[in-house]
Amino acid sequence: MRVLWLSHLVPWPATGQGSLQRSHHLLREAARRFEVQLVAVNNRGLLPDDQVETARRALAGICARVDVVERPADRSPLHRAWAVLASLVRREPFDISWLRAPQLDALLAARSRAEQFDLVYADTIGLAPHARWFGDVPLVLGHHNVESAMAARRAEREANPLRRRFLRREARLLASAERHFASRAQINLVVSELDAELLGDVVPGVAARVVANGVDTEYFAPRSAPGHGEGGLVFAGGMDWYPNRDAARFFATELWPALLRDRPERRAAWIGREPPPELLAAARDARLVAPGFVDDVRPWLDAASIYLCPIRDGGGTRLKVLDALAMAKPLVATALAVEGLGLAEEQHYLRAESPADYVQQVSRLESDAALRHRLAETGRRLVEERFAWQVVGCALESAWLEATVAARRGPVRASGTRPPIPTRLRGARCEEADAVDAPASPVRARS
Repeated sequence: MRVLWLSHLVPWPATGQGSLQRSHHLLREAARRFEVQLVAVNNRGLLPDDQVETARRALAGICARVDVVERPADRSPLHRAWAVLASLVRREPFDISWLRAPQLDALLAARSRAEQFDLVYADTIGLAPHARWFGDVPLVLGHHNVESAMAARRAEREANPLRRRFLRREARLLASAERHFASRAQINLVVSELDAELLGDVVPGVAARVVANGVDTEYFAPRSAPGHGEGGLVFAGGMDWYPNRDAARFFATELWPALLRDRPERRAAWIGREPPPELLAAARDARLVAPGFVDDVRPWLDAASIYLCPIRDGGGTRLKVLDALAMAKPLVATALAVEGLGLAEEQHYLRAESPADYVQQVSRLESDAALRHRLAETGRRLVEERFAWQVVGCALESAWLEATVAARRGPVRASGTRPPIPTRLRGARCEEADAVDAPASPVRARS
C-alpha cells in the first residue's frame, strides 16, 4: 500500500517534544509496513533551518520519499501576525491559517497529477484542507489532541479577557473544522478513548479509532535499580508548551516551597527548554536545578527517585508520563496529567492536586521503599504491554487498512464495528498483538 503522510512538523529527531516523538515513531512503524512518502511543513521552533537537510536525509532512510517545505508564518514576526490576521479575516482557526503555504499547495498539486496513492494521512486538523488535491483517495485524519476541547479548556483558565475571547473564538472555529473534516475522513485517529468520546461530542457518529501515544521501551529503560530512593524529584518537558509552562510556574511558586517547608533537604531537577522566570528565580537555590534543554533526559530521569507531573491544562495524553514510567520512576501526578492513559490510582501512580497533596504523596514514597518499588515495576510493565511503539504500530496498521477497506465498501460505520480486514493484509506480529488485546480495538463514539 502506498501512503502519503502530511506532517505539520519534520518528525526528527526521535527524542524531541511529545508530538514530534509520536509522529517520528508512528512514521517509522508505518514505513516498516507500507510504502510511505512524507511531505512535512517545517516548524522552525522545533528544527532550525540549518538542521533541515540532516533531518531530511535521516528520514529518507525510513521513507520512500521525503519533501520538506517552509512554513511562511515562521519567516518573521510580521508573517506570523499576518497568519493571525488571515485567520480572523477568513474566519478559520489559526491551526489552519498558520499551515497555509503556497509551496505546499504547489507540491501536492504536482504529486496528485504524477502519482497514485492508496491512502492520505493528515497528521493534524490543520493539514486536512490539503487532502483536497487527492480527490477520492481515502483520508485518515490524526488528532494529537481534540483541539477544540483543548482550546475551550484553555479559555476557561485564561485570566486575560482579550486572550480568553480569542481562545473561545478559536474553540468554536476548531469545532466547526472538526465537524467538516472529521466527518469526511474514512477514519480519525485519536490518542485515547477519552479523546474519542470528546471528538464524538463535537462530531456525532464520527469514526474514531485509538492509536495511543507510545514510548520507546528500549531507549527509555532503567539503568539503576527500580524504586531507589536517593535521587530527589524530577520533571522533564519543554516549557515552550503552555501546559508545561503552567506546571513549572505552579511548581516554582506553590509546590516547591511547600515541599521544602516539609523537608528542607529535598532536591529537584526541572528540565526543559524556555523555563519561565518563576522557575529560574526558584532555581537560585542550589537544591533546585533548572538546566533548560538537555540532549538526553535519561540520565536525569534515572538519577531521580520520584517523577512529578503537576499538569493542570492541555489535552491528549502525555508522552512525558510514559517516558517516566518506562524508566521505572514512581509517579506523582494530577488526574489530568494521566488522563486517557488508563492508569490506576495507587497501582500505577499516586494522585496529587494541591501542594498539600504533593507533600503527602512525596513523603509516602520517600519513606516506603516497597511502595516505590511496586509503582516502578507496575508502571514499567504497563508501558511494555500497552504503549511500546511496536504495539501502537499495529493499531495504526489496523486503522489504515480499515480505511482502505471501508472506502471500497462504502461509508465508514459509526457504530464502532470494523469492516473485517482480510487476514492476508495483516502482519503476523499484529495478528498476534490483536489476540492479546492490544489497543487497536475500535471505539464507539458518542452520538
